[in-house]
Amino acid sequence: MSLQRKSSDPNINRIEWHIRHERAIRDAVAEARSTTGGHTGGAPTGHSYITDTTAAQAIRNAEELRSVKLDNGSFIEWPERWLTVIAAVRAWCDVDTIRAEVFRRRYKGDGYVSTCREINIAQQTYSDVLGRIRDYEIKCACQAQLIKVF
Repeated sequence: MSLQRKSSDPNINRIEWHIRHERAIRDAVAEARSTTGGHTGGAPTGHSYITDTTAAQAIRNAEELRSVKLDNGSFIEWPERWLTVIAAVRAWCDVDTIRAEVFRRRYKGDGYVSTCREINIAQQTYSDVLGRIRDYEIKCACQAQLIKVF
């Protein structure tokens, strides 16, 4: 049984949910980007209609995806922004060995007790490192305009 404490902050829980589902988000984005068909422009949008399928696909790929649906039925708004936030947090964590290990083990599902034992740190150190990681996650998500803190 894994002993992971859940945050009382809904923003942290939301961010951690996206980190745990990174692979599914990445797969859904790839699938959405690989689909072809449809058209861009036309009368309702006030833009000219594009008949060239290659150009239409290029325009769709240049635009940011607004949402994707995961295999479990969840809808993710701004999935590419979430992937950018996750990559930024991972890169920031990789600078420090302990921070990188706490991040990796936390989102792999390992409990804090086993993590502390295996990387030989105190539970207070784990809590401090996790607090700094969560703080940086919130900063990145705010920067990407994915969450609001007030």
